[in-house]
Amino acid sequence: MEELIEKFEQVKTVSWNEAIVSFYIVKRKLVNREAKYEILQVNIDENLRKKLRKVASDKVIASNQAIEYDFNTSDLDDNVLGIATDETDLQQLIESINDEESPETAATYEDLLGSWIYIARLEKEGQILYSVRRVSEGWTAKKVFQLINMIFDNNMLVDLEQKEIFRIDGKVDFFSFEGVIFIADKKNFETALNFREGMERNRDAIVQEFRETNLFVDADEISNLVGNNIKRLRKLSQVKKAGYYKEQAFLQGLKQVNEVEDWGIQYAEDGKLIVTEEDIDIVLKVLNNDRLTSKINQENFDVDVKHKLGGN
Repeated sequence: MEELIEKFEQVKTVSWNEAIVSFYIVKRKLVNREAKYEILQVNIDENLRKKLRKVASDKVIASNQAIEYDFNTSDLDDNVLGIATDETDLQQLIESINDEESPETAATYEDLLGSWIYIARLEKEGQILYSVRRVSEGWTAKKVFQLINMIFDNNMLVDLEQKEIFRIDGKVDFFSFEGVIFIADKKNFETALNFREGMERNRDAIVQEFRETNLFVDADEISNLVGNNIKRLRKLSQVKKAGYYKEQAFLQGLKQVNEVEDWGIQYAEDGKLIVTEEDIDIVLKVLNNDRLTSKINQENFDVDVKHKLGGN
């Protein structure tokens, strides 16, 4: 967490409006749910460089606080979530961009069509920022094809006023600096970098822990019921990070409260948890300690996001 805050404070000290800009488009194919990427460099004119500098700089300046990424779905407002770049597919894209053999340069309008994300690489006095945006559907639309002769001029992508052509919309989904990704749009980040695969790895890791601790009658059923459901994957990842399932006092308290409150969570005779399609969601919720009682009026609530307070 200290490194995250340090990098965040550092990126905000750089005057990115003065950076050297290069531009790349990335195409993606999913093969057996594994992402394969193709990168092309795109020549751009100075007007577009200026726009990309401003978009990236404005996002960095507007970001108020960096919070560690934990699969939560909370509204970020002007905060960003931080995660190590090498935990994502962006690492391989950055390595390709900086490889001795540079990516090929787009030469025709066909090269632009079907793009998945675009990356602006900004460099200022040896410091590098990668600003990433998921590509608009307009890049594959017929209207782009019909107006494509207005996009390229001597194999250079030229900034045009018509927003429907280039789709630089003034937004940044996430940016990477010094090995850390700062996420402004969580949904686009997870979609763009195929991050569901990471959550599935997280699923398999925690299910293995469930097997070893004998918490469930059939831990594999958790894996089957969660599957690739993004909501359940995210909740299971929260369960793993919170770690309440490792605390015997918590598990005993859960069993007792379940009986008193009649939550419907099932236990076998040996005390192991039973999970079915009907109760998987509540099991994940209570294992993350998301069922809370108001101290004011004793009302019960299910919450998606909670912040621990000091004191009792």
